[in-house]
Amino acid sequence: MSHPTPGELLELHFGELEEQRRPAVAAHAAGCGECGALLADLGWLEQALASGPDDAPPADGLDRVLARVEGLRPARATRDRGVRPLLPSLAAVAFGVVAVHEGGVAAALVFFLAGALVTLALAPVLILESQRRPS
Repeated sequence: MSHPTPGELLELHFGELEEQRRPAVAAHAAGCGECGALLADLGWLEQALASGPDDAPPADGLDRVLARVEGLRPARATRDRGVRPLLPSLAAVAFGVVAVHEGGVAAALVFFLAGALVTLALAPVLILESQRRPS
């Protein structure tokens, strides 16, 4: 038998492995030093975690973690307040005017659908960016 996957060994350890697969995996783990060591480590880890304190995490724990993550982020460039952020919108409007002028209603429909798809593709990123904490 080839080595069971780590997931199968975890399921064996926690008694969640399929009934028909359990005897073969258990027999392999009993005869294989590598798999047996992994199961022994799982048992040791489970005992170590069970013998640890049952204290609740600190109330400010999440804030401390987020502060450390924020400290590791590279400094953000200051936001440009000029015309630069408007350039993509202006380019899209210009392209739309040219498309409608040159292609008529069909081009306007294609332009509208393409814009809708781009907006839907960017929406999750824009939403997440707007939810970010201010620097």
